[in-house]
Formats: sequence, C-alpha cells, structure tokens
Amino acid sequence: MNSGRDVLHRIDASIAQARGGLGDTNRAAAERSARTAAIERAENDAYRAIAGIRLDHLQSDELTRSLGETDEEAERLLASHEEGLTELAGKLSSAREKIERLEQDRRKHEEALEKYVDAHERAVDKTNERLETDEEYRRRASALEAANAIVERAEAKRDLARADRTAKGAPYEDDPLFSYLWERNFATKDYRAFFLFAALDRWVAGLIRYRNAKLNYARLLELPERLADHVEQVETTAADIEKSIAAYERDALERDGVGKMRDKAKAARAALEDIDASIANAEAEHQTIARKHADATAGRGGPMGDARKLIAKALADRSIPDLKILAAETLTLEDDHLVDELIRLRRERLEIEEHGRSLARTVDQHANILGDLETVRRRFKSARFDSPYSEFPDRGMVGVILAELLRGAINERNAWRRLQKAQRQRKRDWSDDFGGAEWRDGFGLPQQTRGSWSGGSAPKFPRTPRKPRAPRAPRAPRVRFPRRGGGGFKTGGGF
Repeated sequence: MNSGRDVLHRIDASIAQARGGLGDTNRAAAERSARTAAIERAENDAYRAIAGIRLDHLQSDELTRSLGETDEEAERLLASHEEGLTELAGKLSSAREKIERLEQDRRKHEEALEKYVDAHERAVDKTNERLETDEEYRRRASALEAANAIVERAEAKRDLARADRTAKGAPYEDDPLFSYLWERNFATKDYRAFFLFAALDRWVAGLIRYRNAKLNYARLLELPERLADHVEQVETTAADIEKSIAAYERDALERDGVGKMRDKAKAARAALEDIDASIANAEAEHQTIARKHADATAGRGGPMGDARKLIAKALADRSIPDLKILAAETLTLEDDHLVDELIRLRRERLEIEEHGRSLARTVDQHANILGDLETVRRRFKSARFDSPYSEFPDRGMVGVILAELLRGAINERNAWRRLQKAQRQRKRDWSDDFGGAEWRDGFGLPQQTRGSWSGGSAPKFPRTPRKPRAPRAPRAPRVRFPRRGGGGFKTGGGF
C-alpha cells in the first residue's frame, strides 16, 4: 500500500534520475562538441600553414588572403562559442539546484500538512462523539433516516408503475384501431374531423369500447409521471434535512475550536500549492536552458553554427584534390603532409558527426522523458493525489509506470491515465464525512474524475445507512389476445 505522498516522492526520485541522465548526455554532447571544435581549429591551422607556404612561393595569392580572413572570423566565433557553452552550463546547473531546493522545501510543508490533518481528525472525532448524545442531533439524524426510507418506498412505487405502464400499455399500443383514435385525440376537446369521418370514428370507438380503454390507458401514462414528481419532492426533503445536519455539525465543530485546526491545514495546503507553482516555473526555465544548451553543444545554434557555415563555405571554394595539386607545385613536402592531415581530420569529423547525430537523438529522448515526468508530477499535485486522503493499493503498479516512463516506453498521457485508475480515496476514520463536503475540501481532498467526483468538491457520503431497496415487482408477461368482432382487445389485467 502506497500513500499519495509516498508515490509523489517516488515520482520525485524518478525525475531526479531523469534529470541526471539528461545531464550525463549533455556532458557527453559537450565533449563531442569540444572535440569537433578542436578538429575545426586543427583544420584551420592546416589551411593557414598551407596558405603560408603558398605565400612564400607566390607573393600574391588571392586564396591565401581569403582563407586567412575566414580563419580569423572562425576563431572569433569558436572562442565566443566556448564562452557561451560555459555560461549555459552554469545557468543549467543553477536552475537544477533551484529545483532541488524547492523540492526539499516542499517536503517540510508536506510534513506540516500531515501533522495538521491528523490533529484535525482527532478533534473531529471528539466532536462527533459529543454529538452522539445531543438530543437535537439525534432528532435530525432520525428525521433523515425516515426521509431516506420514504425516498426508497417512493422510488419502488415509481419503478413498479413504470413496469405496469410497459406491460399493461402494450395491448393498447399494439391495437391499430385504439392507436388510430388515440393519435387523433378522439373524445377530447382537441379532436377535429370531417363529419363523415367523425361518424366512422364514433362507430369504431363503440366497436372497441374506446372511452373506457382511453381512461385506463391515460391513467397508465399519468401514474408514473406523478410518482416521479413525488420522488423528486421527497428527495428534496431528504437533501434539505441532510444539509441541516451538515450545518449543525459545522456549528459544533466551530464551537469546539476545530475550525482553527482546519484553517491551519488549509494554509499548509495553500503553501504547498505555492511551492508547486514555483517548481513548475523553475522546471520550465530549466527546460528552456537545457534546450539551448543541447542546440549549442550539437552545433545546431550559437556561434558554432555560424562558424560551421563559414568554414563550409571556405572548404567549398577549394576541394582536397585541388589542395593536393597546389601542394605538388611547391618544392617542400610539408604542405603535402598538411593535406594528408586534412584528409584524416575530415574522416574523424565525419565519424564524430555521425556519433553526434545519435547523441543528439539521445539528448532529445532524455529531455522528452524528463518533460513527461515533470508533467505527470504537476498533474499529480494538481489533482491532489498527494493528499493524506489518497492512496495507491497496488505498489508494484506505480513502480512499473515510472520504470516505463524512464525508458520512454509510454508518454505522460498514458502514464497519467494509469495512475488515475490506480488511485483510491483513503477513509482515514469512520467519520470522514462529518461536517459535510465543505468542511475538508480546503486542505487537499483528491480530485477524482471517476464516479461521482468532479473538480475540487469532496464526495458526498450518505448520512445514515440506507435500507436495502425493495425488490421490483416482476413484469407481467406480454400477451396478445385474439381479435374479436371489429378489433376489441384485452389489457392484460385491470388497472
């Protein structure tokens, strides 16, 4: 059995694990980015050396001047890129530490809420025990029990009348002559017909004894409606008595000073919600910085992206075979060795870039997993599943859900639906409904979408145990009778 608070702490631990995984992959991406930058600097050095050799042999070489300007600009961009990475890494670390501090602060407020709720429940029990000997309270409870009994009897009569209406009304509705006259409003003030048709209708009515049948059928239709109205009236009466009992209980709680304890619990819950809002903002800030850091380390953004474009343009101006040809024109072998080094560096960079694409996908996957976990935790807190009244009976299920989230096997929507199904409301004592639904709602009852719960309202528990509902009378079998004369029929029993 897991309490809602324990499950929240397990989600916290999973988020810390996911955040650590994201940090590891970001560091690996940063190392790859640093090696790529080193390769690009080595390539720039090689190009610069080749340009120097060319300058010794050719006093005027436009390529040397162009490549030198490109090198200088790329060096400036790479230097600013490293500074930007360092700055982003510092911001990322600060954002993570801020979240950790807020989460530690939340644990203290959780303990305070639990303490205030426990004190409140003990005080409620004392008030409840005192009211058990209160004559006015006992009178109202008896009145509610009597009202609930009336409701049950009224519902039973209504259901029986509806069954009668279905069984005994079928012969009327199946008879075409009766249905014809009924639909034309025959024998009512709304009946209108040409005099010849009216004479024929009167003849048919006499043939099937329509007027008596009409009265019986009208009563069959009217009685269920009248009984339904009666049920609504007695239900309203019972609800009014229940409200008066809840008000009487609240007055007793206030007189005993329990309201102050409830207010402390509400204040502790409000403090938790404020911290949760701060955590949500800190997580959003962390995600923004993490995305910028990932883009920068992958070379998708920042100065390195600009440097890549600049170097790519310079390389496009001269191919490796062209550089080999230029190196062959000189007497020294140094530029030939530099071209070979450029080939080796290009091969290594291609390998690193291939690995970088896989690493970038891993970074994105870790970021998505962390985002899903943080979303689940925000929804968990928003639904008040960390309430002292919340529990998760299946301990293994929670572990499976979190493990699948950490693997990326499910998304936050699927995980949240499964957590909702696993969550149950915990009745801390036998008087959880004491004082009515309004009394405890302020300090964190779970907000369930299943069953009769909705929004932030507490469930409505019956004040007194209802007696078993009276069994429904068996339906009369539907019987078709043979036609007689001009279409007469039987109703299957007197009304």
